[in-house]
Amino acid sequence: MDLKSFLKENNGFPENRRVRISPCFAEDGAEVLWEIRAVSEEEYRRAAEGKKDKWAALCLLSVVKPDLQDKELWESYGVDSGEKALKEMLYPGEYMRLLEEVKDINGFQQRRKAWKAQAKN
Repeated sequence: MDLKSFLKENNGFPENRRVRISPCFAEDGAEVLWEIRAVSEEEYRRAAEGKKDKWAALCLLSVVKPDLQDKELWESYGVDSGEKALKEMLYPGEYMRLLEEVKDINGFQQRRKAWKAQAKN
């Protein structure tokens, strides 16, 4: 095994994804897709430290568009944080759809599939 495969420049993090989250957001009659990204374990740990809702912290890190750190967005929803804006923007089912997409791009779904396969053996 070659160490070069493990160097940062060869990491192979997934590319950002554009996903359907909510038909409530449209532009010119077409649903606006959200953009999400994968995050590193260290980035997630720093962001989630001391937070009750670790999944919300992961969603905040992973969502690229819309920009959940934009204060204009917060003001629009009458909140003071990206987490609160996100929870005001989406219906519960939409939030769960976002969470599933975020889990998938960050490797949680692959782990679940592997655990299920192991349990069958």
